[in-house]
Amino acid sequence: MGCGPLSTTTAPGRTPAEPGARPRGARRPLFALLMLAVALATAAGCADVEDVTPGSHDELAPGTIYSVDLDGDGADETIVIDGARGSLTITDGDTAYHSRNKWHIVQTWLGDTDHDGLPEVVALLDAEDGRHLGLFAFFGGEYRERLVTSALVPPPLALKVVDSKEVAQEAGFAGEYAGDVIVLTEEGAGDDAAGGPATRDVVYRWNGFGFTAVLPAPSE
Repeated sequence: MGCGPLSTTTAPGRTPAEPGARPRGARRPLFALLMLAVALATAAGCADVEDVTPGSHDELAPGTIYSVDLDGDGADETIVIDGARGSLTITDGDTAYHSRNKWHIVQTWLGDTDHDGLPEVVALLDAEDGRHLGLFAFFGGEYRERLVTSALVPPPLALKVVDSKEVAQEAGFAGEYAGDVIVLTEEGAGDDAAGGPATRDVVYRWNGFGFTAVLPAPSE
């Protein structure tokens, strides 16, 4: 827990908003409430703001204000997951990104899974057509959806971000890969020892434009 310096920059190529202007990518009431929450937390000694260590893997809890540098400018942005709405808000000075209403965020982690040197928010998203994997990041000069997959089958039950060293020996790619990978827990075949549905963990690694299963192999 702590208080890092919050960013007051705008995304490259963007000019600061005029006083009273609607923040980009966010509805006015939600943005105003978020900024009020950040201001109150800061005034209270940042008791409600949690710093995230660069390079760490953290599950993001709904309702907590997280402080982390997402764009590499040396100053922190803020991340908030609204559990009731199932939404994500990223703020950087007067710039804000708000996830689309069609997505309900189920679970989120922080990590550099696309291996570009900057952390992103990795999320499981529910939509009308099923469950998706999404990356939300500073990319192409703005905060945006870095990637949202098509509906995943079977739909993952849980998400985790880990360093590939934690699974390298089991996956058989020790020395071949480095960096963060995504672990999705999926329903497996049969039942577990307790008689409930069996599950399996599938490790996915960035392939340059999306994710490829590396453990177990896709045919397993």
